[in-house]
Amino acid sequence: MADARPLIRVSAHAGDRRAVTWLPFDPALQPGIQGRRHELFRLAAPVFRAQGYRGSTIKALAHACHLSPAALYHYFPSKAAFATFLVDDDRLDWDSTRIDPDIDPLVQLRMSVDLVIEVLPTYLLAIDLARQIGRPLVQSELARFFGQGEAIFGRVIAAVAPGLVPGEARELARRVLASIVAGPTTGLAADPASVRATTIDLLRLHLARVGVDPDRFDQAMSRD
Repeated sequence: MADARPLIRVSAHAGDRRAVTWLPFDPALQPGIQGRRHELFRLAAPVFRAQGYRGSTIKALAHACHLSPAALYHYFPSKAAFATFLVDDDRLDWDSTRIDPDIDPLVQLRMSVDLVIEVLPTYLLAIDLARQIGRPLVQSELARFFGQGEAIFGRVIAAVAPGLVPGEARELARRVLASIVAGPTTGLAADPASVRATTIDLLRLHLARVGVDPDRFDQAMSRD
């Protein structure tokens, strides 16, 4: 189980994503070497996507990461370890997920939606690379990702609407995740803006039913 850590911390401006100092779904904003590994995988993703696992050379991957092959080996012992890094990374669950009490839960909800939409294609790439390598039980990796997302969204939703019991928060979290992952996981093209709009509409409808003010919700979900 991952250590208990806040879901979101911001240094100054809660509405400014650039101010975030730690967020589990954000590839670049986790601390230390793990954050660097996430960033390197993001940089190498276009090479893996275009060439596949077998066609991607360490030289090409290192070049995409602006590193020498020797420097890339400092972060990953092999190409296989690099390709499967995201599916082997730590996971959060309901008990190890915490909400930052200093940040409006609605702001945390908006940031979580945006970051899951952003990171999902890269995570699906990692699952596909694991499949290409022949890793067993690859089918379960998406379920693990879904379980982590359920915990994170469920915790934030419970903070937004304290009147919800955990089971209700989890159920709404599942609907949110289903809305986000449906397009990419079924092979249907899904415009991220449309996915976001559909997800926000779903949240607005259900949260209004439990007393969350729609105007305050819309203000928090705005990127302006």
